[in-house]
Amino acid sequence: MSNNKISLPHYKLSFLADMIGAELIGDDIDVKGISSIDFQVTGTVSILSLSSKLKLYDGDAAALIITDDIYKKQQEFNKPILKVRDARLSVVKLINLFYPEEAVKHSISSHSIIGESVDISSPVEIGHFVVIGDNTVIGSNTIIKHNTVIGNSVTIGTNCIIYANVTICDDVVIGDNVIIHPGAVIGGDGFGFVPTGDLPVRIQQKGNVVLADYVEIGANTCVDRATLGSTVVSRGTKLAALVMVGHNTVIGKSCLVASQAGFSGSMLVGDNVLVAGQVGFSDHINIGSNTIFGGQAGVSNDVMEPGLYLGSPCLPMVKYARAFAIFSKLPELQRRVKDLENKSN
Repeated sequence: MSNNKISLPHYKLSFLADMIGAELIGDDIDVKGISSIDFQVTGTVSILSLSSKLKLYDGDAAALIITDDIYKKQQEFNKPILKVRDARLSVVKLINLFYPEEAVKHSISSHSIIGESVDISSPVEIGHFVVIGDNTVIGSNTIIKHNTVIGNSVTIGTNCIIYANVTICDDVVIGDNVIIHPGAVIGGDGFGFVPTGDLPVRIQQKGNVVLADYVEIGANTCVDRATLGSTVVSRGTKLAALVMVGHNTVIGKSCLVASQAGFSGSMLVGDNVLVAGQVGFSDHINIGSNTIFGGQAGVSNDVMEPGLYLGSPCLPMVKYARAFAIFSKLPELQRRVKDLENKSN
């Protein structure tokens, strides 16, 4: 096993401060990377954005990035600090600085199988044992990792990353700057059957899937093709691992969906919707923009008003809190009712 480590560039804290819009407090030292507050590395800058982590401020990191809120709670540090308003955006910028992405080099593995009339722009990287069907178009600066299977008449835009073992079925349309993580299946048949009392009759699924620009699909997530028309994931939406999107569902722009959430078929979801883990949506319902669903919420009807919804069946947060307060008191209420019954007898 190699012991070689990546050699990262060194930067002055004043340079980092200008880049992330921070206030430098303390010495203008060099730092050679970025590390988490829990696993600090000597010579790096580390991010302290949670009050619960304050006790770790004197770790091995050479400097700290802290938020305004943290600075108000503790203004004395034994090392230089960069004070910022939003630590998360600072982390994004610093990771991109210290770990820049390498330019795509045109490379098509001799172990790949390329169909007829395939239009591959340059540069692209196509790994070992990739299979690409006929009449498919692949844009420039796109990377397709090993063992991925791409069907016929698929369109993939520019600057995409398709990780290993992804399946992209026929007629799928993928925009620019899309990332699909390992094991995802895009365009598998929707779950369409007509119950007859005997064998269910299968409905052919002849639509497709459209993933718009800047969409990200997590590992082992499935987006089913439409019966007719398109299943759509709109611009900037991010689906975590193990998410299910049923046929003919349209998810709006800039939604964030956590793991194990399930969208049944023929849903219409608005923009900027936040979905926590294991939320389940019934089919043929509408979800309004700027709604938020807490973990394990069950959504069986239209929800159009912006706000936070909890529980199954889900309720607006205030109603849920009141209902839960009553629910938690049911054992005591039951005991009191039994006492009253015993006294009346």
